[in-house]
Amino acid sequence: MSSDLQSLTRLSPDRIPVAPSDRSDQIHTDPNWLATLRRDALACFEEQGLPTRRQEEWKGTNLAPLAAMEFTRVGASPNFSIPMQEDVGLGPLLVFVDGAFDPAASRREKLPAGVRASSLAEVLRDEPESIKGYLGALTDPKIQPLVALQTAFLSDGAVLVLDPGTTAPHPIRLRFISTGDAGDSSAGTSAAFPRLLVIAGEGSSLALVQEHISSDDAPGLTAYVSEFHLAAGARVECLEVQAEAAARVHFTSLHARLEENATFDSHVITVADGLVRSEILVELVEPNAATKLCGLFMGQKTAHLDHFTTVDHAAVNCTSDEEYRGVLANESKGVFRGRVIVRPGAQGTDTKQSNPNLLLSDRAMIDTKPQLEIYADDIRASHGSTIGQLDSDALFFLRARGIDEAEAKRLLTGAFAHGVVARIQNEELRWVATTQVDATLTQLEKSESERPK
Repeated sequence: MSSDLQSLTRLSPDRIPVAPSDRSDQIHTDPNWLATLRRDALACFEEQGLPTRRQEEWKGTNLAPLAAMEFTRVGASPNFSIPMQEDVGLGPLLVFVDGAFDPAASRREKLPAGVRASSLAEVLRDEPESIKGYLGALTDPKIQPLVALQTAFLSDGAVLVLDPGTTAPHPIRLRFISTGDAGDSSAGTSAAFPRLLVIAGEGSSLALVQEHISSDDAPGLTAYVSEFHLAAGARVECLEVQAEAAARVHFTSLHARLEENATFDSHVITVADGLVRSEILVELVEPNAATKLCGLFMGQKTAHLDHFTTVDHAAVNCTSDEEYRGVLANESKGVFRGRVIVRPGAQGTDTKQSNPNLLLSDRAMIDTKPQLEIYADDIRASHGSTIGQLDSDALFFLRARGIDEAEAKRLLTGAFAHGVVARIQNEELRWVATTQVDATLTQLEKSESERPK
């Protein structure tokens, strides 16, 4: 067995609480297929251990900070209480604390007919067979060790099910809070393993917000895996905001499978101060499916923000449009790996990929590698990446019109960042993203102005 994360793997998955009141019931009612899923996933992780930079997919990221953590807690601290937050949005809200559903802080009464939003723990307790064949179906723990670890420890999260032809009028909002043990100097690090399963019926439509935030420093690990099953003609647009504290390692892995004429749009805003690894795999398995992947990573201080995306064109006449932008300040580092695969027989594929990056500091770094793997004829494909600083001519133009240097830089940086936000179609999702980006731009400007000259 690998020595990686031994303190965590010693916390056997079957000892993880689903919720305090359901702990004993869950032990005795887990279906065999779930127990097998967890056990096999743990075996996969123990065999592989943590990824290293010797592996092609991880050349840009060193997980030594994660390997060095000594875990003492899985799930929420008993001393933690939900902080009061502004209640934004008109739709349902589901709140999770260190991976466990908090019904008191959530709001589910606004769910429309045909849309079900449940905690994973509830579904596994009351109707586990309803998600058999969906949960874990899109992931492969044999080649993704952190997904294997997350699967071994999964016990709670969100399950969203849309009946055929159903449209949710407002976005569903998922808020994931990671916690520390403020004031307890003897407390160790915590781990959280929230899961998301979305089953979108034929012709259904959903907008979704996923927020990852921290209370205090919250040292530890958040490992979050989401699976999206889109039936024919279904449409899902989701926004994921990754904004955990510097002391927390954040890993997220999104998997989507699109049937005929389905559309999946993903928008990722990463503003965390620490180590982030964000993965996306979208499989276009039937004709005329379409996906749009938009990302914005904004680094400050010593943040390390790694994004690895894969779009797999496995059917004819499918389209993908991807643009990830980086804005990096101070000593932060960004990593982008964008992979597009066009399978044999996937004629009529139309794919675009772009990764422009803006460095606000001469100490910031970007490691970028967009790539195409094409095994079919009669396709259209393009990809590219750029790295640069603020345009000197544009700065001069603004300064010549009486705008001071700091404001001119802020305007140009904001225009670059908001170019990604503008691609969000749902108005409420776009408002959430705009608010987050504006707040982060202010932080970036402050951090750059305070650095030693």
